[in-house]
Amino acid sequence: METKEKRTFFVSLRIKLLVGFTLIFTVVFAVAFYWFYDFSTQLALQRITDDLVATLQGTVKLIDGDQLQALYTKVTPDADGYTTDPRYWEQAKILWSTKQVEPRAGIYTYIQGDQPNELIFVTSGGALNDPRTGAHFMEHWTTENPGPNLSGLKEITLQDSPEGIPTNGCTYGAPGCKVVSYKDDFGRFVSAFAPIKNSKGETVAGLGIDFKADYVDEVRQKILSQVLAAFSVTYITLFILVYLVSGVFTKPIQLLTRAAEKIGEGDYAKGLEYLEGDKKESSLRDEIGTLGRVFEGMVDKVYKREQSLNRQVKELKIEIDQAKRQKQVGDIVESEFFQELHAKAQKMRQQKTKNEDLPDSKKQG
Repeated sequence: METKEKRTFFVSLRIKLLVGFTLIFTVVFAVAFYWFYDFSTQLALQRITDDLVATLQGTVKLIDGDQLQALYTKVTPDADGYTTDPRYWEQAKILWSTKQVEPRAGIYTYIQGDQPNELIFVTSGGALNDPRTGAHFMEHWTTENPGPNLSGLKEITLQDSPEGIPTNGCTYGAPGCKVVSYKDDFGRFVSAFAPIKNSKGETVAGLGIDFKADYVDEVRQKILSQVLAAFSVTYITLFILVYLVSGVFTKPIQLLTRAAEKIGEGDYAKGLEYLEGDKKESSLRDEIGTLGRVFEGMVDKVYKREQSLNRQVKELKIEIDQAKRQKQVGDIVESEFFQELHAKAQKMRQQKTKNEDLPDSKKQG
């Protein structure tokens, strides 16, 4: 049964080194990039979280909970969605002042509505803007994810729910509690909430702050662009370095290969010439240089052994030729034709001898 010869492809050692080191570098860089990207993003989110909580805590201390409670229980909004009651504008001014210190903040107070998932905005930091922005006084809002806001009526709460996944938020300072950016009709935000208490220590409303998440997106984009640029330069540099270094390592092997090819063809002089070139290329002794010297010694021994074998073959050939000739002569001598011819020749010699012994008179007769 014939075995099918496996088809193979030649790939040089230099190419293998290039591909191998490039793949290793790519994997290492991908892992390092992911770690750095995630670390920087989390660091940016942590910074925003700290700013959120600091702004919350500082603003809550300035708000008069009794005044805020009286405002939403006793005052109704005008036709324009606001009110002329000075208590509203005192509350709005506190929020507006906070916004001047922290321009990223969208700041407001709220209470729970009577309907499911309903919140009611009481005051807004944008009421003093020109033109006015933010929620109106006692504006009702129904949301699919009121959980973080409602939790914020009890304790400082971070919104940790990405789009489409309602949660109750997480308590600031709890293990694993991290703010998560989300997107709505107004953009991408990170939010935190805190309770507002009256003089009796009772929670009367919640304070909410929304930070634009543009900072996090900017950090991500900067990391992506800068790291990719660094990767491209490093990648090209590594490729060139590996190419040059691989040439240093593979050249002696190439010389040994050429030497082996020439020696295999019987051209020892050319093979030894390549080995001498390998010696000149290698100024420092290493495993490849040692292999070259061992190979050179082996070639020398093989060459001497081949010369000795050639001499022995020639001598053996002469002996074989002589034996053949002797055998051929023996075969001829022992043949029937030769025996008959030999007998005839002997008989002729005998007859000649008899003739020579006769007297001359008889020879003539």
